[in-house]
Amino acid sequence: MFLFLVGPFASAQATQSADAVALLKRTTQILTELSHGSATAVPDAVLNRTQCVIVIQAARTRLRSGTTACRETSDHWNNPVLVTFERKTHAPRAATLLIFVCSDAAVRALNSGSLEIQTYKYPVAPLAPKNAILHEHELSAEVFTYEYMGGRLSGARLQGIVRPARGNEQQGADEGEPHASKKIIKRYVSSLTSFFNTIVPGGIVIHHTAVLPDEEAPPRNERQIDKYHATKGFEITCFGHVYHVAYHYLILANGRIQTGRPDRCEGAHAKGYNSYLGISVIGDFDSRDNPKGEKGPAQPNEKQIASLIRLCQRLMLRYHIRANHIVRHSDISATRCPGNRFPFSAFLKKLQRTTFKTSNRPSE
Repeated sequence: MFLFLVGPFASAQATQSADAVALLKRTTQILTELSHGSATAVPDAVLNRTQCVIVIQAARTRLRSGTTACRETSDHWNNPVLVTFERKTHAPRAATLLIFVCSDAAVRALNSGSLEIQTYKYPVAPLAPKNAILHEHELSAEVFTYEYMGGRLSGARLQGIVRPARGNEQQGADEGEPHASKKIIKRYVSSLTSFFNTIVPGGIVIHHTAVLPDEEAPPRNERQIDKYHATKGFEITCFGHVYHVAYHYLILANGRIQTGRPDRCEGAHAKGYNSYLGISVIGDFDSRDNPKGEKGPAQPNEKQIASLIRLCQRLMLRYHIRANHIVRHSDISATRCPGNRFPFSAFLKKLQRTTFKTSNRPSE
C-alpha cells in the first residue's frame, strides 16, 4: 500500500517540477526578447516605480499560468514564484501579459494571495519612446498592464485576479519556486534585471565632465570616469554585463568619441531622464567653477563640437529622436552642467542646419 501511494505522488512531483521549469524558461525567453528586440518599451518612470512584476503566458483560456518576482532593492530581485491569472472574460488574442505592480496596497494584495486587476478604469498604459517622460498624474495607477505579441509590446486593459499557483499558496517570495534549479532561477533573475535596465532612447542629455574629486582636472578618458562612477553606486547589469560609467558616450578633448554603457541600457546621468542618452564632453564649461581654465578646458573646442554634432545626428536617425528632445542637464535638473560657456544655442542651430542638409541630399 505504501509503495502504491508513493508512485502517484512522485509522478505528480515530477510533473510539477517539469511545468515550473518550462514556465520559467519561457518567461526568461520573453524577457530577453523584450530587452533586445521590441521597438517599444515600458517607460523608465513606470519601471522605476515597479515593486513586483507578473508575466502571464500567452493563451486564450480564462485561467493562465505565470510568474511573479518582487525586488528588494532597485537592482536586486527575489526568486520567482508561480502564479495564475484568471481573466473575467476570454482573451481576444493569445498574447503574453505583463503586469507591473507599483503601489504598496497592490503588493500587499499580491502577497496575501489575491490581487484584483481592474485597469479598465485607467488610461491604456504608456509606451516609450513616444511617452518617455511622464508626469506624476500619469503614474497614479496601482498597476500598469501590457500585452506582448508578434514581437510588439502594447498597452492593454485587463480585468481578472492573480493568485498563487496550486501548491504554492504557502511559498514565500524569499524562497522562490522550489521545483526549479538554481541555474534556471539565476537565468530568470538575470533576464528580469536586464529587462528593467533596458531602454528605447527617447532623447539626448548633454553634460560636461567637470573635474574628478581629488584630481583637480577633468578625466582624460572613459576608464577614469568608469572607475570614479564605480564608487558612486552607478552600477548597472544590462545584457548580462556590469557597467559603472553613467554616460553612454564621452567626447575627449581631441574630438574622439568613446562609448560608455550601451545605448539600450538605462543611464545614470539625469534623474527622471535616464531613458535619454547621456553624452558628456570633457571639460568644465562653467565660468563660476572654472573662471580661468585652471580646471581644464573652459569651453568645448571645434573638434568636440563637430564630434558632438556627428554623434547626435547618428543617434537621432537611429532612434528617431527629435531636436527638441536634445537638452542640457541644466534644462531638466537643478545643476549648472554643462556650464554657461557651452554654446548650446549655436550648437543646436548648427545641428539642425547640418541635419537638414544631410536629409535633403539627393541619393546617388
